[in-house]
Amino acid sequence: MADPQIDVLRRALETQTALRREAEHRARNLLQLISSLMLLQARRTPEEVARQALHALHRRVSAVGLAQRLVNPAHDGDWIDVGTMVRQLAAELTGAAGRPGVEIVLELEAVKAPARIGAPVALILVEGLGNALAHAFPDGRAGRVQVGLRRNADGLELCVVDDGVGWAQDAPQGFGLTLMDLLAQQLRGQLVRTPAQPGLRLVVSVPIDATAQP
Repeated sequence: MADPQIDVLRRALETQTALRREAEHRARNLLQLISSLMLLQARRTPEEVARQALHALHRRVSAVGLAQRLVNPAHDGDWIDVGTMVRQLAAELTGAAGRPGVEIVLELEAVKAPARIGAPVALILVEGLGNALAHAFPDGRAGRVQVGLRRNADGLELCVVDDGVGWAQDAPQGFGLTLMDLLAQQLRGQLVRTPAQPGLRLVVSVPIDATAQP
């Protein structure tokens, strides 16, 4: 005979799971709506600075939305395929940049991690690759950007390396780099910027609790 208490607990768990999935679905729809509104407003904004700012916000919100869509539920905690996320984001950013002379090379290992790191890592990639596409190759010059993802002893390592004009040592740190620093700190990780001779190398290392890996 089935234990009535177990049946009650099972139904409660099923209800809780259904409610969570509905909440996640609504959150994804809301992010998509916000992203669409930003893009629409950007197209109607005549001021170049404001338009570029709206496009940047649109890319960030879209990245968070993609991370949410790729979350996979599991009995031991939600997780995300970071390699798939990086590949899709790189394709979207490259298409939006419209730089046919810039070659994008992806070297991605299969990395699965807790879902909580998905959005911050997505935003770091948006800033790192976005900055390379926007600023590393001025005046239409050609170049190459390599995006790498691999596991290391403590978690994962994401790198963006370009062979562009590099970063002047005395140049002020913009919002994008500040955001990447803050996100790396939020993940208890580390962001390192070094000259690539030529170009710039950005590497972010994110620790992942071994017991939390799927």
